[in-house]
Amino acid sequence: MKEFELIQSIFKNASMANIEGRNDILLGIGDDCAQVKVPADQTLVFSMDTLVEGRHFPYDADPAAIGYRAVATCVSDLAAMGAKPAFFTLGLTLPNSDAQWLAAFAQGMAELAEPIGLILVGGDTTKGPLAITLQVHGYIEASLCRVRSGALLGDDIYVTGCLGDASAAVPIVTGERIVQHDIYEYFYNRYWRPTPRLIGGMALKRVASSMMDISDGLAQDVQHILLGSGVGAVIDGRLVPISDTLREWQPESALSLALTGGDDYELCFTAPNSMREDILLITQTLHLPCTRIGHVVESGFTIEGYSGHLNGWQHF
Repeated sequence: MKEFELIQSIFKNASMANIEGRNDILLGIGDDCAQVKVPADQTLVFSMDTLVEGRHFPYDADPAAIGYRAVATCVSDLAAMGAKPAFFTLGLTLPNSDAQWLAAFAQGMAELAEPIGLILVGGDTTKGPLAITLQVHGYIEASLCRVRSGALLGDDIYVTGCLGDASAAVPIVTGERIVQHDIYEYFYNRYWRPTPRLIGGMALKRVASSMMDISDGLAQDVQHILLGSGVGAVIDGRLVPISDTLREWQPESALSLALTGGDDYELCFTAPNSMREDILLITQTLHLPCTRIGHVVESGFTIEGYSGHLNGWQHF
């Protein structure tokens, strides 16, 4: 298929590119630029992620799984700001224009994009080794945007969900490790289908002092908050949430995977201890697993009960 045939048949006609009923999107796929109108009481936030075959996902992986994960990992950045998803652009570098592969890839993207109101409004395609770049955009009230630099001395530190599963899944999804079926299914889904905490982020932004998503490992990512805020932290390694499945499968390395593995796409946030009851109410109402794991101190960074390395994912 030629480029414009590809855009027309696979992407422009996709349901996730339908702008009908969207007053904020004036012009979608088909022109040199998309045209949007940011709601009067909102600001625009956006983030970009690139996934490269052989680096971020295995060769010959399921295209639908790649599409879903590409959207999920990028949308997680919106969740970390407390933003509502609005629209996205897609840059595709493809070794060939395989219509069947592209249809499955688009289906995987739409599976997550459509339910959260994320509309595809444009992008670019070119030939080369498989690489996928998404830029997601969202809306948020300026005064409620949660960034990494807001943590204060005495704040509690929280994380959502469980950590370490996605990292443990890597040798499974690459075929380097063979496991029984139930273990395979659990970890396969934890890697390919992360859950961006959008609703949680939008609710927690009203009580959090800082927030970010966990993509490169908790130990590394929480230090971005500390550096941005000019503070330190003490984390209790015994409180770091780890799934029963991971603890039973890899009891000796579970904590290390949870602290340094990455790819979890959960939220890490800080909040004044006066907000504990509010946070409990929010997370219980949303059925959102959330654990208080430490507190902010004046300086330094300590993980009690853990003596291993603190390096997370490194791109270079």
